[in-house]
Amino acid sequence: MKKILIIGAMIILSTMLVCGSLTAQEKMSKDEWQSQMASTNTQLTQLKAQQDSLNKAIQGLQAQSDKLDADVRACQDALYAMLGVTRADVDAFDKELTDMENRVSELQRMSDADLVTHKDELQKMSDRLKEMAKSKIAMIPRFGDRVTALQDKVNTLLNSLQKEKTYTVGTWARNRDCLWNIAKKKDIYANAWLWPKIWQGNRDMIKDPDVIKPKWVLKIPEGTSLSKEEKSAANRYYRKKAAAAPASSPQ
Repeated sequence: MKKILIIGAMIILSTMLVCGSLTAQEKMSKDEWQSQMASTNTQLTQLKAQQDSLNKAIQGLQAQSDKLDADVRACQDALYAMLGVTRADVDAFDKELTDMENRVSELQRMSDADLVTHKDELQKMSDRLKEMAKSKIAMIPRFGDRVTALQDKVNTLLNSLQKEKTYTVGTWARNRDCLWNIAKKKDIYANAWLWPKIWQGNRDMIKDPDVIKPKWVLKIPEGTSLSKEEKSAANRYYRKKAAAAPASSPQ
C-alpha cells in the first residue's frame, strides 16, 4: 500500500512538473507574440506617417500643377486675344490640321498607281494649307511649324506624280517583258489589263503591241483605268487578233 502511495505521489509530481513546463512555454510564446505585435504596430504607425507625408507632398505638387496649368491657359487666352481669335477657333484649326496629317500619312503609304487617283485631293489639300499658313493661328509656332511640315509632305507627293514615270524594257528570256507583264508589275499598274495605256502612250515607238525591244525606255502614263481612246485601241487589237486566228478545222 505504501509502495502504491509512493508511486502515485511520483506520478502527481511528474504531472505537476510537466504542466509547469508547458505553462512556461505558453507564457514565452505569448510574450514573443506581444513583442512582435508591438513591433508591427510601430512599423504601421511609421508607414502611416510616411503615407500622410507623401499625400501632403502629392497635394502640394498637384496644387503647383493646377497653378501652372491655369497660368498657361491664361497666357494662351491672352495670346489668342492679341491675335483676334478664340480658343474654339484654335481647337478647330488644330483638329483640321490633325485630320490632314493623318490623311497624308495614308497617302504616303500608297503606290504611285493608287496615288494618281488622289491627285485632285492632294491639290485641294495643298491649296488649303496655303490658306492656313496665312492664318493668324499659324503665327503660333506649334501650329505654324506643323503647317509648314505638312505642306512639304504634300508637295513631295505632288512632285512624285508630276514626274514622268518610265520603264526600261528587258529581255523576254530574263525579264519575261511584254506589255501585259509590264502592266501587271506592282510598281507600274498592278493590273495587266491596263497594258493598252503603255501602248497608246508610246505609239511613236510601239507600232505592234506584240513587239517591244530590250532597252526601249517606255513612258508609263498615269491612271488606273483605260480612257475611251485606249479602250477603242484595245478593242481594235483584239478584233484583229481574232480575225487573224486560224479557223477551226471541220469535224
